[in-house]
Amino acid sequence: MHRKRVPAFTRRKVLSSGAALAIGATLPSLGSASSDFTFQSDITLKPAAGRGKLHPQFQESASFMQFNGSLPGPEIRVRQGSNLRVTVENGLKEETTVHWHGIRTPNAMDGVPYLTQKPISPGGRFTYEFSAPDAGTFWYHPHMRSYEQVGRGLYGALIVEEKEPIKVDRDLTWILDDWRVNKSGEIQDNFGNGHDMSHSGRIGNLVTINGRKMDKLAVRKGERVRLRLINAANARIFALDFQGHTPSIIAMDGQPVEPHHPDRGLVILGPAMRVDLVLDMQEERGSHHAVMDRFYKGLTYQLTSLNYTGEPLREHVPDWSLRLPANPL
Repeated sequence: MHRKRVPAFTRRKVLSSGAALAIGATLPSLGSASSDFTFQSDITLKPAAGRGKLHPQFQESASFMQFNGSLPGPEIRVRQGSNLRVTVENGLKEETTVHWHGIRTPNAMDGVPYLTQKPISPGGRFTYEFSAPDAGTFWYHPHMRSYEQVGRGLYGALIVEEKEPIKVDRDLTWILDDWRVNKSGEIQDNFGNGHDMSHSGRIGNLVTINGRKMDKLAVRKGERVRLRLINAANARIFALDFQGHTPSIIAMDGQPVEPHHPDRGLVILGPAMRVDLVLDMQEERGSHHAVMDRFYKGLTYQLTSLNYTGEPLREHVPDWSLRLPANPL
């Protein structure tokens, strides 16, 4: 497989930094107990331009596209079988749509411009109405000039919970993305160039989780975490190594699979892929365990760290079932 080399600026200056992404809007939570979630059915999404610094040391702010002023857009969470009504009010200076990636929708609600709907004009609106027959991890994003609209941050998670979810202590969503930035901090304005399109796509040199560089995730011994991974990058492939832990994959691309450990312990996500996994936290208080991305030869880096803090939740994780109920396919 072709290994495209990204600029050394990424590894040496950005990915090793602990700086957070400052967008000027409240960042989404990194996760909470499943019972804390608020389920939604009538939603308004407002795509619009925004600016913010990707790194505090950058001289310039970057130009984004965002849903409801946040990066990523608001997480939409519903119960399986729910009906959704999502009104999109276009605040961009260009046409857009919203595609519901992986959800089985009526063709007219699929968000493909000129094929399933007329694009939403600047200042216009469109209402998507559909049910969510399948439980799983999905996401939403435009299909209008998606190489730039998605590339500038116009996306969000759509989580459809099972009617009877598996037992976990926390249910987290990580949207992984990469950005091609110059030394001053602006996103390089060369989306859709011929070189990227004819080679490996747009590989960035700054990687984020939920729109920021996340140094650590605080965990406690004895807890079980369901981690929903979404790859929103244009072309980057991830191979995540959760050091000291053995992830169990329970769903791929929104559909349940037989629970299993990934080959060589690496969780692989290509662009637009989703993987649901379960992590049992069984290490000792005070220990730190890196989450490494090992896909690109010679460009391994630390994505984040699992840091054991606080008193143990319990000495051992209960032997709860990992098997998700089948979807009505």
